Amino acid sequence: MPVLILTSPGDDSLVTSPIEVSAELRLPENYLIRVSLTDRSGNVISRQLLRLDTSENTLSNFSTDLPFEITRDTSEGLLSITLLDVYNRPVALRSATITLLSSGEPRIEPPSQDSGWLTITEPQPGEEFSGGEVRVNGTVTPLVERPIFFELNTGSGGQIGTRQLPVITAGETFSFDVSIPFGFITERRDVRLIIRQSETKFGQDIILDSVPIFLSP
Repeated sequence: MPVLILTSPGDDSLVTSPIEVSAELRLPENYLIRVSLTDRSGNVISRQLLRLDTSENTLSNFSTDLPFEITRDTSEGLLSITLLDVYNRPVALRSATITLLSSGEPRIEPPSQDSGWLTITEPQPGEEFSGGEVRVNGTVTPLVERPIFFELNTGSGGQIGTRQLPVITAGETFSFDVSIPFGFITERRDVRLIIRQSETKFGQDIILDSVPIFLSP
């Protein structure tokens, strides 16, 4: 599973423009990385889309400066960094809730330790499934008291299966075993199993990981 860790800024940071964004990642070659800043209305304040060219499965350091403009002295924003595969499907996403300052002194907080929020025992990358169902099991530590979504996305952008896992207590690790039914297919398909969690304040995903698999009729 590709690894993405947002190393700066962390939650509750105070930032001025431009935001110095840094991350560590491990991924196949020639992926895209999207850095976005949104407000509480879900409006995009700033965005960058960059192509990465790294050696396969090596740990790389990433950094960029993300400029922004706000009309008030301060504003709350959600900073997210997303890896995208060759089909523009999300591979991994990490985020931080930060305070934007039009001026003043920034204060950068360390990131939360959410990189290990999810452990997938089954399926393994590249595993193939048939019979109209994908079984997924592992452990998860949800960030918020919102459902965890499991989705099967094809290379053409279609979603052919989905399942929700209810969450009772944020921050409490628990095991799960879910089955995701998928629609009728006539040929072998390259599919990405996406596991994500969103929250209501910004109406955006706050964390996401994925596993590439194959589906057969």
